[in-house]
Amino acid sequence: MPFSRKVLWIVDFDKDMNTTYNYAQKSGCTTVCIRTWSNQLSNAIAAFHGMKKEVFGWRWPGVNNNPRKITKGPHYFAIDEANFVASLVDKGLDGYIVDPESNDDGCSNDWDQPQVNGLKLTDLATEFWNVIKAKVGARKFHYGMTSGCNFPKEKAVLPWSEFIAPCDAIYPQCYWNVEDDSGRVTHPFGATPEAAISVAMPIWKTVAGGKPIIPMAGETNHIQAADVTLFAAKLNTLNATEAHFYIDHNPVGDDVLAAIKAIPTQPGAYEV
Repeated sequence: MPFSRKVLWIVDFDKDMNTTYNYAQKSGCTTVCIRTWSNQLSNAIAAFHGMKKEVFGWRWPGVNNNPRKITKGPHYFAIDEANFVASLVDKGLDGYIVDPESNDDGCSNDWDQPQVNGLKLTDLATEFWNVIKAKVGARKFHYGMTSGCNFPKEKAVLPWSEFIAPCDAIYPQCYWNVEDDSGRVTHPFGATPEAAISVAMPIWKTVAGGKPIIPMAGETNHIQAADVTLFAAKLNTLNATEAHFYIDHNPVGDDVLAAIKAIPTQPGAYEV
């Protein structure tokens, strides 16, 4: 079944922009989803539009507005990030996917807690979207949310309903090959696309509120071309309308990019 979009997720666009443009062409993707700490994203939107590609932004925003806790680059606090995203709307940004998560970094980026410095994180999540929605208005714009493969089970306090409320779709991170901090590739949710997706789907259905659940593949720099084919086939069994591929680091093999390109998209999609 043809997909409405094929999406490449880019972590560090500024590090090697030419490689990203090359990947976008070789993969036949319809959309790039670029982490918004990029200094070049604003200028890149027009360039990707010229390539007939949609441009989404994404980020894991922070929960603490104390400057001493802001360690993840510019506009890290959630409302600062929302204002930055709003500034990109007039530049032509086509969508945004928020990535609230939780780890051991403490309160600067831990969404799995009721409040920080007296600020309820349910309220912060709602305000975050409201800032962006106010700027978008009636314009066409894609809203989404992503988070860890099994997080709805492990991170019960995270404000799921508030983040999911405006979303057109949600994107669990169904990574079957994951590089840890030591550079070792592990398989925390199984070593195949089907295994990781089978972990995520029943868990995410508990928080989705009926919204489309579209698994994301990853890490694309550690998968094989055969995995891409298996992943697309599994998406079809789920009646998913999109195919998403997360690239954590370069390089990605030409055979993998060719396998992504071979996945059909619907007539009228951005694909070149």
